[in-house]
Amino acid sequence: MRTKISIILLFISLALLIIYGADVMAPSASSDDAKSGFLHLNAAVRGGVLGGGAVILSIIAFAISFREKSLLVSVLLFINGGLIIAGMIGMAVQDGAREGSTLYSTTGLGILLVALGVVKVIITRKK
Repeated sequence: MRTKISIILLFISLALLIIYGADVMAPSASSDDAKSGFLHLNAAVRGGVLGGGAVILSIIAFAISFREKSLLVSVLLFINGGLIIAGMIGMAVQDGAREGSTLYSTTGLGILLVALGVVKVIITRKK
């Protein structure tokens, strides 16, 4: 049961990351209030709600299924972390890395999710 809950949380997290990426890539309307994408959120709100929510859900899913054997949980953690890292690399290339601290901290969160996936693989193999 714990594994199923974790998988559901990780799929919700993945959906949030996909929506986040789609919103960033959506053509921005020319407005003066710095809101862009199809959700019309500014970058800070979008990152906090969608990106932060995805990371929190992924960490909760890992904690719930910590002692359970599940390869799918590991794979989803790798995918979620990889999406965050790839998004930050894409943003750095596109924007010329203007916001260094945000770029590094968010990339660190992606690396954290990948590391949790590695820990989950090690736990799964030991059982």
